[in-house]
Amino acid sequence: MSSIEILCIKFDLLCISDSEYNGSIKSSSFSSKMSSLPDTIDYDTDTLRKELIIRGYNPGPITVTTKNIYLKKLHQLKKYPALVSREPRPVSKRVYSVELEKTLRDSSWCNDLALYKSLEEVVAKQFCNPDPSRKWREGINKSSFTYLLLDPRLTNNLPGRAESLKPKEVWETFLSSVFYVGKGKRSRPYSHLYEAVNFWNKRQFSSGNKKIQSIIDIWRSNGGVICLHVFQNIIPVEAYTREAAMISALKIENLTNAKCGDYYGIAAAWPQKQKKMFGVYLLYKAMMIFLNEGERQLCPSDID
Repeated sequence: MSSIEILCIKFDLLCISDSEYNGSIKSSSFSSKMSSLPDTIDYDTDTLRKELIIRGYNPGPITVTTKNIYLKKLHQLKKYPALVSREPRPVSKRVYSVELEKTLRDSSWCNDLALYKSLEEVVAKQFCNPDPSRKWREGINKSSFTYLLLDPRLTNNLPGRAESLKPKEVWETFLSSVFYVGKGKRSRPYSHLYEAVNFWNKRQFSSGNKKIQSIIDIWRSNGGVICLHVFQNIIPVEAYTREAAMISALKIENLTNAKCGDYYGIAAAWPQKQKKMFGVYLLYKAMMIFLNEGERQLCPSDID
């Protein structure tokens, strides 16, 4: 194939003419282009969008009038994969806590989790039957949980790709995608999304809040925020403790959190190493939940 032909193919992949976007214009040239699509190609809107994003192309709104155009685009991306980058969105290298960095250097760390499990058991046991005579922050109702906000541009459908990756790659990808760790109660995680969607609906795409800005940036790239709920049905102080441990392991400079979090109970007296080991194990468990449940994204249209 000549260099001129390659340039023509690249131009065809990256550019779709304005006339093709106009549903009212159905020229003979456009019809002939669409006739080259295989008869068997058919995707629902969500699947079509995911297939395009996986192949490095972020589509605009997929409607009745634009769906055929994006089907053609997907056909081209499949036909000429060498011309399109399939790599996830690049990110600057993060530096985590010493305890978390060790797990990235030695993937065998998870072969023996007994010590990590014992840390969680101590915390869970203390808060399982809290003394009602003591004053606990926000009470002892077991309606709290912790949650993580993940960037889909970095996960790149990690649950669907995990089997083809090395364990270290899966672990590293998951960690790099976490941009916020929080303590939730009922609809608490969505309060961030409610705030972000207010900016979105007003066409205000700039916010002084790092967390809100991250959410808006994800939406602007035609993705949806992943909100992963973990460690549910616990009392508030346990949720705060688990939140703080995960933030300590990840290091707050790698997140959009405004503060490091608070420890309660026996964990508050632990040395930093134990706190971070606890956080490492919680992150590992969160990743396993994510891989098992699959990737679900929340877009502006999903926020009521």
